[in-house]
Amino acid sequence: MKSLAAVLIVLAAVLVAASASESEFKQPPVTDMPADPRGPLLGRFAVLVYSLNRNRKLTYAGVSLVGQHPDKGGVRYQMVVTAADVGGATAPYRAVVWGVPETHAWMLLEFKRIN
Repeated sequence: MKSLAAVLIVLAAVLVAASASESEFKQPPVTDMPADPRGPLLGRFAVLVYSLNRNRKLTYAGVSLVGQHPDKGGVRYQMVVTAADVGGATAPYRAVVWGVPETHAWMLLEFKRIN
């Protein structure tokens, strides 16, 4: 009788541990992330960093299609940024920015003109 009770207790503990590990350690899907108002700020950041790095005179004109997903302890933002050159001609660029929200750790990973 005691061995049956011990087996049932061990079995119950294993089931509880298995269900806890499944629910606690899952990374949330992309659709579960709340909308982030950082789009325009990150668009300006991308244009500024690219302009300084490439010695080009671009100014921020707008941002659209901001997507985000968790990545390596931070958040990866993909967006279409509209930038204007010295002559005033605007063009869309694909920008990818990675960072940790509420910190100063931000990096521009990609900034390419969309043809």
